[in-house]
Amino acid sequence: MERLLFRKGLAARLRRLASAKEGQFTLEAAWTLPIIVLLTFSLLWLAVMMYRESGLYFNAGRLAERTAYVWDNSRKDMVTGAVRPEAGDGLYWRLADDGLSQWFNVANPMSPVRVALPQSAGERDTAEGPAGKLARTAGLLDVSVRGSLSFQHYGLFRVVRAALERNIEVPATASRWFKSTEIEAFAASYVVEPVETIRLTDLTRTFISEIQGRIKPKQALAAMVQPASDVKQPVPVTSHAQAAEYVRLLVNGTETIVQATPESKRTIDALDASGVAHQAYYTFNEKNLREVQMPKDLELLKKGVQVKGVVWHFFKTSNQDKIKLSQGLRKELERSGIVVVFHE
Repeated sequence: MERLLFRKGLAARLRRLASAKEGQFTLEAAWTLPIIVLLTFSLLWLAVMMYRESGLYFNAGRLAERTAYVWDNSRKDMVTGAVRPEAGDGLYWRLADDGLSQWFNVANPMSPVRVALPQSAGERDTAEGPAGKLARTAGLLDVSVRGSLSFQHYGLFRVVRAALERNIEVPATASRWFKSTEIEAFAASYVVEPVETIRLTDLTRTFISEIQGRIKPKQALAAMVQPASDVKQPVPVTSHAQAAEYVRLLVNGTETIVQATPESKRTIDALDASGVAHQAYYTFNEKNLREVQMPKDLELLKKGVQVKGVVWHFFKTSNQDKIKLSQGLRKELERSGIVVVFHE
């Protein structure tokens, strides 16, 4: 009997508590606040995950695009595209290294070239051919990023592919909700050579029709032998004459004498086919450059008849560590429209 009365009293108290308004706000806050905090942190974590995944896709795209950009010259600067005249991959790199010769061997097509990421400095320096080109751009990646970089030659198309993966930090309580704690990104870029395409189109249109049927494919492949050595390194410049000769070879120009002013003439070390005057300076005096040399070139630029542009080439002397040209003179030359090039 007492137990029955206790139950009825407890039920009555619970009904009064459920219908009462006192403490309702505290009870609701105690339930909703943890849920709101949990959802907020979940959204923040999701935003961080999306940011990291987009960053990985950006790195994959940049890696593939820059590798394809410098594919025609493995010594080309990946950002500016600058190259040195004496640096290159040889004359027949498209046949030997790039796998174009596999066109004559249909039964055994070229397999993809793949390098694992990340690459150590020693691996990047020792790799050659397509693998060396792939390994060189691998230095752009952080060591925490893993994956692979591959190159595939399809005959008419050449593709560089990047596949990257990276570990992500997942809370221990939420790790069981995910099948994997890694994010992945894939990107591809085609190797495009507009100049080479135009050259081959013109060759196909004119020259191929002349030799068609006169030589067999095997004989043509045997004739395309890589030269025994690449272009020789430039001879160290030790005089103005050597500097001027180097500039003439560099721009394929000729020494020319023009009338700068009614009273004076200007000897141009190398005038190229575009009308750009190249001047070589091995030893120089800044006062002479300002008061004598620069006015002549500015007068030639002002006329614009024989000279369309002026480039000054400065060479380091044998007893100097670097070229000693003041910043004031350099800025003055650039403001006047004269391009300055250092050869160190």
